[in-house]
Amino acid sequence: MGWLSSSSPLMIVAQCLNLTSTTQRYQLIRVSAKGLNDGCKWVEMFEDVRMVIFCVALSDYDQVGPPVNGNGRPLLNKMMQSKELFEATIRQPCFCDTPFVLVLNKYDLFEEKISRAPLSACEWFSDFCPVRTQNNNQSLAQQAFYYVAMKFKEVYNTHTNRKLFVWQARGRDRQTVDEAFKYIREVLKWEEEKDESYYQEESFYSTTEMSSSPFIRAE
Repeated sequence: MGWLSSSSPLMIVAQCLNLTSTTQRYQLIRVSAKGLNDGCKWVEMFEDVRMVIFCVALSDYDQVGPPVNGNGRPLLNKMMQSKELFEATIRQPCFCDTPFVLVLNKYDLFEEKISRAPLSACEWFSDFCPVRTQNNNQSLAQQAFYYVAMKFKEVYNTHTNRKLFVWQARGRDRQTVDEAFKYIREVLKWEEEKDESYYQEESFYSTTEMSSSPFIRAE
């Protein structure tokens, strides 16, 4: 998969057995936003999936669009729509023990516009208070990224009492997409080790900072 599509926010990782070798393969199943809002009747088909990858376009924070099942309803902020879809997905009973990875996509577009379009354009982000960049090593875009990641992590923890895995990507930059899927494979491996009783509570995999990303400052 060469890029991450904002039109398909949900990707489900199902494990497939390669009968010709001992190597494990994983299948990505993309679900459209319409499918997520269509009563979620399809969700029972994925009770044995290994992971759910939820993609959100960071640059959507000041954009509006019609609701997926709108039929004349007023336009809604696209980030708020993503939040609603995210909450609807994590509340599904069949995903109660399934790890989630949130991919915050289109960081390049987000970085370009954040200085001219305040993050507070989205009502969910109205309390964002960045530190002056001359007193902080992080850019405005980096601070805003961490803030958005923590907002989603708070939502996830409220509904599941678990930690959300977060990664940053630039959708059509092959390198960042490759890094995202490398990270996802690491999370899958960690989950397997956890199931085998090698779990350590303070694993770096569940942090927001993602020290291996070239675009995020390690704490």
